[in-house]
Amino acid sequence: MRLSDGGLRLRELRPADIDTALGWYQDPYVLRMSEGPAAQPFDRRRVERMYEVLGSTGELYMIEVPEGDVWRAIGDATLARDTLPIVIGESRYRGKGIGGRVLDLLIGRARELGWSCLEVKHVYAYNEASRRLFLSRCFVQMGTGVEGRDTAYGRYRLDLRAVPSGGTRR
Repeated sequence: MRLSDGGLRLRELRPADIDTALGWYQDPYVLRMSEGPAAQPFDRRRVERMYEVLGSTGELYMIEVPEGDVWRAIGDATLARDTLPIVIGESRYRGKGIGGRVLDLLIGRARELGWSCLEVKHVYAYNEASRRLFLSRCFVQMGTGVEGRDTAYGRYRLDLRAVPSGGTRR
């Protein structure tokens, strides 16, 4: 399966992608935003296990952008009914709207599959970029929680039947 908006594409994971992703999951910023403030760097086996779990619960994609004549993997994303992790692993591509484009492709794929809703069960409160991203695509905060003693997070939901195709709040 491959999804694309022309200047960005999502493609299925290949075995060689684990080596590429290993650097992302050793980056303190990626770890803090995706795994929490106490997260330790992943080793190769932990990246493999993470991808095995994500691939068994949904559609796992590598995020690619064109660089010259080649497509370069810069992150990963998963489409599952109750989780939508999007990681822009390459720091120079963060804050450029790529997460929104990825989310738009994933929402379109969920509609194609006939899903009625999408849920995100864990976005850290300090991860303002992710919170804004989901809210900009009409996700509604459905609750909050606290991990450990003091790490707050929010839960978000998008009712695909209530929001027109392509509907966003920007």
